[in-house]
Amino acid sequence: MEWLKPFEANNQFEDNTNSLLDFKIRECIPESNIQKKYSLLTQFFLLLGSQDDKSVTSLFVDNRIDNQVIEEIIMHFDNTKIVLENELPSEIMLSKPNQESLSLIRLNNLNPIIKNLYGTINNTQYEWRPQKSYKILSEFIEKYEDMEFDEVLDCLKNTSQGPIISLALSSWTFEDSLKDTFAIRYFTHKCKNVYLWIDDANIVTTIQLELN
Repeated sequence: MEWLKPFEANNQFEDNTNSLLDFKIRECIPESNIQKKYSLLTQFFLLLGSQDDKSVTSLFVDNRIDNQVIEEIIMHFDNTKIVLENELPSEIMLSKPNQESLSLIRLNNLNPIIKNLYGTINNTQYEWRPQKSYKILSEFIEKYEDMEFDEVLDCLKNTSQGPIISLALSSWTFEDSLKDTFAIRYFTHKCKNVYLWIDDANIVTTIQLELN
């Protein structure tokens, strides 16, 4: 497939551990007067979190948690923990998407990019296999714009710990038609680079976004 190029991944992790920091993990219990709000952020993070019953989604924050994140994301998960560094929030850990919230968003039309990524329910337990990474060549991909989803991408940028965002997938099979999906067409032209991780059974396990 001419739109993909084998890529030798070079995973380097920077050690940001500071022994002087005081780390604590606490359960997040929103105030009783905070109401749930539904948005594209709700769609995206609920469906991302529902791909695997044991998955934990992390959002990294800088000393404070915005009301939008609380109302449109945190309120839709039954298990939320906050990592505190010197008593200030640094990470939100989300698990167990609320089933009522999931049912409600599935009754409505999903954003086309979110539908591409997570619109298919896959109850099959994934079995790990060796994987290879491929870089998507943007010159072979037709551009797709989605101003609504721009808000989701901005949130991912603002809550990631580095320039690389990895989104786990559970329903993509490696085939040429992937290049025409809204998700591939959008990310390829919004990000500096986009990579697909594909296992030996032709299952796409991860889409990796290198931010500008």
